[in-house]
Amino acid sequence: MGVEKAGEPTVRPWDDETYLDEPYLSIRWRSIPQILYAEWKGFATSSEFRAALLTGVRAIRERHVAGYVSDARKAKVFLPEDEKWVRDVWLPQAIAAGLKRMAIVTAAAGLSKMEFDDAATDMDNHGLRMRTFDSVASATTWALTGLDGV
Repeated sequence: MGVEKAGEPTVRPWDDETYLDEPYLSIRWRSIPQILYAEWKGFATSSEFRAALLTGVRAIRERHVAGYVSDARKAKVFLPEDEKWVRDVWLPQAIAAGLKRMAIVTAAAGLSKMEFDDAATDMDNHGLRMRTFDSVASATTWALTGLDGV
């Protein structure tokens, strides 16, 4: 463990860290390849969903994250009020914290894939580059580099 100050461990970029590990979602900082990675595991209530996304904002700020990969293949459909909250509350905070690229891994088909494709267009219009992918590897490459077609 790192040097502690006021009871808090020092955040070191070379350490992996789990920010959240719940039945519906895990959020982890991976020191190699220096990426924030979220894995949706199932349904989250509105309060769980919002608290989890704010935990992600904290991780973005602490780790100076420019690229974020969210594996949403097991995510359930989000409520319209939560989608609005993401645009109005989460998005400005994530951008202010330094996030530049959000890569979403989606199922090959289904309602959640259509929701994420629509969200990607909306996020691009608000200053955050967001793309959907069919694999974690391609999502990670894009989130790290921002290069299309890699």
